[in-house]
Amino acid sequence: MRQPEVRCVEFVEQVTQWLEGGLTDEERLLFEEHLAYCSPCSRFMVQFRQSLALSRMADGYMRQGPPPMVRAALQDAFRQSRR
Repeated sequence: MRQPEVRCVEFVEQVTQWLEGGLTDEERLLFEEHLAYCSPCSRFMVQFRQSLALSRMADGYMRQGPPPMVRAALQDAFRQSRR
């Protein structure tokens, strides 16, 4: 198998563009060829997607605050710690 034209450093620089559909057809093909070939970059993509998902969850949590049961438990724990 020949080495893809995209190097790992270029791959990392293009991840966001790829996820947002911002690469040309040629760039996308080269990116995806590298992704298929390079196991470290494949693992990076799994971690990157997990980070995005966690970030979205945290963002939603920060906007809404904790669920009422969690909030009550935290308030109770705080009150008990002050005694």
